[in-house]
Amino acid sequence: MLLDRSFRIDLTPDQVVELAKQLPDKKKDALLKAFERERALDRLKVMMHALKDVDIDGETIRKEVDPVRAKRYAARKKNSLRVVFHGTTPK
Repeated sequence: MLLDRSFRIDLTPDQVVELAKQLPDKKKDALLKAFERERALDRLKVMMHALKDVDIDGETIRKEVDPVRAKRYAARKKNSLRVVFHGTTPK
């Protein structure tokens, strides 16, 4: 027989922050990642629910995504070149 050892404590956001301040840095990092993961999952659920009736194929997605990727790649490439030559440009 499995025992349910879970319990619930109602805390305000300020109380959670005060408790988190008492944690060591590694535990704070783990807590932050857990909150970020939980928030991302919540957003994904909302998005999936909103799109559940949308019928879209891979080709349509690719046509939308490819130009955005190309633009981001070009911007990233331009920025990386700027960083490389930043210190060597004559003034």
